[in-house]
Amino acid sequence: MTPLSEKPEPSSHGDRARLSLGQAKWLSGLLVVLGAGLLCAPFMQSVWGIGDEGIWLHAVDRMMDGQILYRDFFEFHPPLGFLILYGWTGMFGSSLLAARLLVMGTVAMTAWLSYACCRAMTGRSGLSLLLALAWVAASQGDWTQVNHHWFTSLFSMIALWALLLPAGGKGRPFLAGMAVSAATLITTHRGGMVVLAGLVAILLRRSFKAFLAYCLGGMLLLIATLAFLWWQGTLAQAFDQVLLYPVRHYSNIQAVPFGAFSSPQQYLLVALFPAIAALLALAIHRHGLALLRRPEWSTALLFAAAGLWGCFPRPDAVHIAFCAALALPLLAGLIDDAVPAGRTVPVLTLCVGVALLVTLWPWFLSARNIASAPRVDSHAGRLAIARADGTHELLVRLTQLPATDSVFFYPYDPMLAYVSHRRHPARFDVLLPEYSPPDQYADSCLDMMRRAQWVVVDVRAASPAFFRAFFPALKNPSPPEKLSFEAALEQGFFEDARYGNFRLLRRAAARDALCAGIAHEAKLASWRPRQDSNLRPFA
Repeated sequence: MTPLSEKPEPSSHGDRARLSLGQAKWLSGLLVVLGAGLLCAPFMQSVWGIGDEGIWLHAVDRMMDGQILYRDFFEFHPPLGFLILYGWTGMFGSSLLAARLLVMGTVAMTAWLSYACCRAMTGRSGLSLLLALAWVAASQGDWTQVNHHWFTSLFSMIALWALLLPAGGKGRPFLAGMAVSAATLITTHRGGMVVLAGLVAILLRRSFKAFLAYCLGGMLLLIATLAFLWWQGTLAQAFDQVLLYPVRHYSNIQAVPFGAFSSPQQYLLVALFPAIAALLALAIHRHGLALLRRPEWSTALLFAAAGLWGCFPRPDAVHIAFCAALALPLLAGLIDDAVPAGRTVPVLTLCVGVALLVTLWPWFLSARNIASAPRVDSHAGRLAIARADGTHELLVRLTQLPATDSVFFYPYDPMLAYVSHRRHPARFDVLLPEYSPPDQYADSCLDMMRRAQWVVVDVRAASPAFFRAFFPALKNPSPPEKLSFEAALEQGFFEDARYGNFRLLRRAAARDALCAGIAHEAKLASWRPRQDSNLRPFA
């Protein structure tokens, strides 16, 4: 077996050569940041969907209005992501453009860290630049939006960068500990994987000082967050909502096939982890397991594994895109080992061609579509509505309602509450079968009957066909509590207008008594035959 060749910085003959090398590194890093920003720029004020992003933006709107996270409204995500967005909103305003600029900066910084880590593995700026920008091009478009996974990827890459660079920085284990703690306090399961990856990487160094600094950095941020929750009086509520609730009601409905819902723009990302597995097997065949004893290789492998397992329990194309940045340094090292410097021109040409045809062309089509999409003025600024499903017309109507009227959004439309700046009168933004237990349906029904003047029903998102398509692991898309909730809704409100996939209902005979049967229906569901019910889900 041949030993793996070392990858020192290319030797130079004089100050001019060293300056040129430094300029090349600086210029490549700048191109990564600028390229990432340009790839995000067309989508700064686009609205593709009204679900996931709205969870964060609507929550921060509630916080800006004085509501307390975990007490006045329910969230199963950890607090740090909300606090970051809350602080940003306090400084730059609550427009969608301001929030998306935060996302652009997050993606650009993650791309730069990916580039720096790839270069640390290979010493090659061109290959590192290509991989970082290919990841951005494959992941931006309808998912250029506020999402906790982007923040998690950034902090995970900060930890990898701190541990992967050559030894010499005494504060890097402490920084890595702070970063993995931040990742966990934004996305629990992904952050937990990164914590373990960093811990094993530190232990392989056999340095007690590094281990102590890593643990101290992680505990410092965790203690500060717990102190904040104790100060606002929500420590117990946060424990129940963030740790217990996802185990009971979230993971069981999320399973999908690996790479599900992928588009041509994401094909390369879906192929990333299988390609790494094949190249890693080839490298081990050539060099033996001694390859993995090198600190940079073991660290890169650990974080790539954390990225892979972080895709689960829902390893669709979007979650793979969120996690793929962690695997790029290992991929760069494997490519560099398989095709050494001096023989890479055909490989790089092929990679560029594939990236342009498979990734950049779909990205261009998305950018063109959003450029021609209809605009609507809203509380969040002038928005481009990507989908012709009635969202544009509904937003226009919502702006015309009396300013004091509250609107209940059902079942999964928090983005509508944010962009229309309408008070959603319930603690829960989301009501989904098997995700939302019967007591959440019951509480939301009472809030709706007591406080809502209007109800927006997303007919498509409330239909069993939607749940079967997007949550194939869900066992029953129409449980008794959902059917009873919808029956109460139909009796308490009447249809005022219909806009594409949306029904706008006006308050009529709303009263608490209509909600009394929801809990009872849930208890009977275990033995009563489903076909005996006279309740029907929305079509």
